[in-house]
Order: sequence, then C-alpha cells, then structure tokens
Amino acid sequence: MSKDNSLNKKLNKIITETNGLSVFNTLELLCYEDLDNQESICIKDFIKKLKLFNNDELEIEELLQHPVGIAFYDFFKSFPLKYNEEHIHLTGSLSAEFIYPRLKKLLEGKSRDVYSQKIKNIYGENALPINSVKDVENLIVLKDGEKFSKYLDLLYLAKIILNTKQDHIDAAYHMANELYHKYNVGSIRLKFTLSRSTSDEKESILNEDLATEEDVVLGLYEGFENFRKEHPDFSYVLSPSFRKEANFFDNIKFKTKKESFEYQVNYLIEILEKYPFLQNVMKDIDTVGDEKNIYKKAHFETLKQGVRKLQYYGFKIRSHHGETFHTLKKGVQAVDNALNIWNIDTLEHGLSIGINPNYYFQRLLQKVLKLNQSSQPLGPKSMEFREIEEIPWNENNSTIRDKIISGIKLNEEEILEFTKIKFHTSIEIERYQHDVLNRIISKNIGVVGLPSSNLKLTTAIPDYKDHPFSWWEKKGIKLGIGTDNYITLNTNYIREMLIILFSDAYSLKITKLLMVACKENRRAYISNLLWKMNKR
Repeated sequence: MSKDNSLNKKLNKIITETNGLSVFNTLELLCYEDLDNQESICIKDFIKKLKLFNNDELEIEELLQHPVGIAFYDFFKSFPLKYNEEHIHLTGSLSAEFIYPRLKKLLEGKSRDVYSQKIKNIYGENALPINSVKDVENLIVLKDGEKFSKYLDLLYLAKIILNTKQDHIDAAYHMANELYHKYNVGSIRLKFTLSRSTSDEKESILNEDLATEEDVVLGLYEGFENFRKEHPDFSYVLSPSFRKEANFFDNIKFKTKKESFEYQVNYLIEILEKYPFLQNVMKDIDTVGDEKNIYKKAHFETLKQGVRKLQYYGFKIRSHHGETFHTLKKGVQAVDNALNIWNIDTLEHGLSIGINPNYYFQRLLQKVLKLNQSSQPLGPKSMEFREIEEIPWNENNSTIRDKIISGIKLNEEEILEFTKIKFHTSIEIERYQHDVLNRIISKNIGVVGLPSSNLKLTTAIPDYKDHPFSWWEKKGIKLGIGTDNYITLNTNYIREMLIILFSDAYSLKITKLLMVACKENRRAYISNLLWKMNKR
C-alpha cells in the first residue's frame, strides 16, 4: 500500500468512527493513530498550515493541494450518497474539450469573420488564433484579479456554440457525465438562459444561429434524460433564468423590459402546456445578471407581474441578490425587496445578509483614514467612495465627508466625529440586515452559498474564511451549495465543500456538511453510511 493510500485509510477511519467531527478534532485524533514518521510529519504540517490559514497568513490553495487536503477530497469523492449541486449555470460549466470542436466549426464557417471580430472585441486582439483546447481554456477561465464584469464576458464562447437543439442535448449530457463521475454530484439544478435576445451589442449572438426557447428546453431535457437512462439515481431541475438588467432585452421587438419579460413568461407557460412532462423537472425560475443597479422597489416592479404569473402556475422563485452591490445597505435593500415584492423562495449568494456590518465599516474606517492621512482622495469608482457618500451626514459634519473625498487631512476631533458616525451607521445597517435575516429564517427561505464565486467576483469578503456559510448554518438557515460557473471559476463541487470545511475547521462538523450537500436530514442515516464506509 502506498503512503498516500495509507494516510487516506487512516483519515477515513477517524472520520467514520467518530461520526464526522470537525476538521481540527479529526486531525487531533488522527495524531494518536499508529502513524509512521512521514505520516506524522505530514499531518502536523497540515495542522500548522490550517492555523496559518485561519490567521490570514496562508492561502487556502496550500491546504487544498496538501496530501492531507487531497485525502479529505478523496473521502468526499467516495461518500456513498451523491451531492446536490444547487446552483450551476450552463455556459460557464462546459469544458474547453466540449467547446473547442464546436467553436472550430464556427471559426471555419460562413460567418467566421463576424465571430472572429466579436471574439476579439470581448477577449482582446490576442485571443485569435484558437487552435487547441488549451487556447479555449485560456480564454474561458477567470484569471487572478479579474472581477464580475470580466467574468460575464468570459461566458461568450460557450454561448455562441449552443445554437441548435442537438447542441443543448450534447451540453446537458456532457455536464451530467462530468459532474456525476468526477465530483460525485447526482442532482443538478441547472440555470440556463431561456432567451438571449438583447440590445447589448457585446452580448448579442447572430440571430440566424439562435435556437428557439423550445429547442433550448427540450434539448436540455433530452440530454439529461439520456444520462438518467444510464444512471437512474441521477436527478435534475431545469431552472430558466432571466437577466435582470434594464437593457438586457430585444429593443427592436419590444418597447420595454417589462413587455419583453412578460412575453418570455407567457412563452414558458405555453411550452409547459404543450409538453406537460416538463412540469416534473421545470419547477422554478431564477433572475440573474449584474444586480448592482437593481435594489429599489421600482426596479423590482418591472418584473413583478410576470413573476406573480409564474407563481400562479406553480413555479418557485429563486433570485441572485446580495452578491454584488454599490454599498452594503443597497445590498441588504436588494434582498429585502426580493423577499417582499417577488416573494422569493430561495436566495442565491446573499452575501449582503452574511457580512458583519460592524467589521465591514471598521475596515472601511481604517482604509479611508489611511488614505486620508496620506492626503489621498477617494477614487470616484471605489467602494470606499460610494460608502462614504451614502453615510447620512448632516449640515454639521458634511465637511468631514468632503475632506475625506478630496484627500484633505482630518484633525483629531474630526477623526473622532467620523468614527462616531461610522459606529451609528453600522448599527443601523446591522438592525436592517438582521430584520431581513430573521424573515428569511421565519419563512424558511433557502440560501445557497458559493464561496469561490463570492471571493473571486466581489470585493465584499477578503478571504474564504470570511464567507458566512458556517454562520448561516449556526443560525439555522436552510442551506445549499453551488459552484456557479465552475469551469470559468476553476473550481468544482468537492473543492467548494473543502473550502467551507477548512474555513471553519474548529466547529463545522463533517457530518453537518454532508447533510447539507446531500440534502439529507436523517442524521442517523448519514451516520450509518459513514460506518459502512469504515467497513468497506
């Protein structure tokens, strides 16, 4: 037996015999096992690095690539129950191997010049030529430092190769096969764009190539059904997704966003009535896209009538909110209005109701004062600028705001006044946040956590360990786990589980994480499965 297999076996033994304790408790007990010298050094090194990670002195990648981290990965991959992928998008979850041969046909076809120019417009002049799977991978995977706006652009290659019903059949089968065999995922909630018509030139696809809404739905259905025939334990939900942005609609065909959305709603209902078997797998819808400018009541009224009609036809409503925001208060406000106006059943991302306002505004104070004492003005597009602008200043202290924005040094008295204003602002937002959070708990609204997506695409959390998943779990919120666009974000479902686990290594129990990931509330059943793993 190799050293790695020996370590895996000993780690599995502790996890299964202790009914899935926390990571630190598991590792502590593992140290008392009959280890050889190399294994002992390896485990102690991992414990040391885990502590460094929790002290912001180490990147999580060193834990994930560590032999002990890999042993944890192997344990979760071999767990006998399949996991529930609660939040995955079609376009960012197709591999470069799937995209390349289809893209190659387009770049060699009659519209090659048009596609080539669009690719250059989005990915840059150096994007072409595309001669290999590696070239595609280099374009579709988010790089360090790239954020939300660039992330949406990277999805374009996958969009342009999904043209026919057969393309969607192939895409669904490919996705199911990859997730099932590589990451132990047995249930997928797939978010896909029902209509890609838009007035945004950068987002537009050649109209002659667009599959109809019916082709999209039936293609995905057939692809997943083909896989399910081979693996009867596989399940899925098709979740049509609608872009929220005001300009994301066909302004030639429709006068307003509202008219466009309601047309899509009616068309979706027609599809269900025409193909009633789809009602078993198409049970909810989602609203997606860049949400920063969608937080006021008026913003939600645009889609309200269409959302309500979908609810009358039995659809549950899920929505991306609290993920990206101009200010923390606006992020909370967006979730608040989604609850009140759209009556959502599940909140996707929801970072704004998981960030501690007192910590958030203290860090804001520290950053702003550091800039101010160096006589540096605030950048007009920065988060700091937006938060300072939104603080409720009055005529007696607004000069402090103006000095901060302009980079004029504050004196000691002004710093004290600024600190006091910050203190009361954070308390008010905390009250608002907890009011919204309590409604989520009382109404049993689901929240789906996506650690990699939230860290890589926003500036709201500084590190993985600051993600609120574990805090939400302690509050009793109904949770799910998703990967978003896992190819684009260079992650996978098991990796997300490990990020969550290592980020709360002292208190989050492995069994609890398994219960969330498997959507299995029978703790005794999970315990029995763990025990059977020990006997295999």
